[in-house]
Amino acid sequence: MSQKKEIKFEDYFKIVKHKLPYWDELPEIDLYMDQVIALMEKYLSFHITDENTSIITHSMINNYVKHGIMPAPVKKKYSRQHIAYLIIICTLKQALPIADIKHLIEIRVKRTSIEETLNFFSDLYDSTLNTVLAIGKKYSSKNINEDSLFGDTALYMAIGSSGSKYVASQIVKLHKQQET
Repeated sequence: MSQKKEIKFEDYFKIVKHKLPYWDELPEIDLYMDQVIALMEKYLSFHITDENTSIITHSMINNYVKHGIMPAPVKKKYSRQHIAYLIIICTLKQALPIADIKHLIEIRVKRTSIEETLNFFSDLYDSTLNTVLAIGKKYSSKNINEDSLFGDTALYMAIGSSGSKYVASQIVKLHKQQET
């Protein structure tokens, strides 16, 4: 009978640890759509859970522009501004409907720039991920076996994600009602 290999909690979470780019880390030159898609896949590949799924496609970008979620490209080129919008949109679409994402971006960009919005978003994302990982670590032992890793920790993460998605949706809904 083989023994299960013990996994250190910190080692496991090195796999899922990632950061979103800040404004100064975005390319300074304008890019064509294929280049933007390749860049977005580099930045956000951690969202892809199925080999047959793309984080972004040509038609998605065209729809975001068509529906006014992000500005139109200039002469078929996309700037840092466009990439910032796409990072925010593609990350949030994992948890919220596109209409809510549009609303949240509009609220934020009304009072600040897209540069400050991306930097705030990236900071908040990093802080939130670190908090979730710290809480997950709290509910696990220092050396966890496969059963507890995929049991208690994964369950906690799933419940937190579900609860956060619900609360975010309700807050956006209340804000939209106040505006009308």
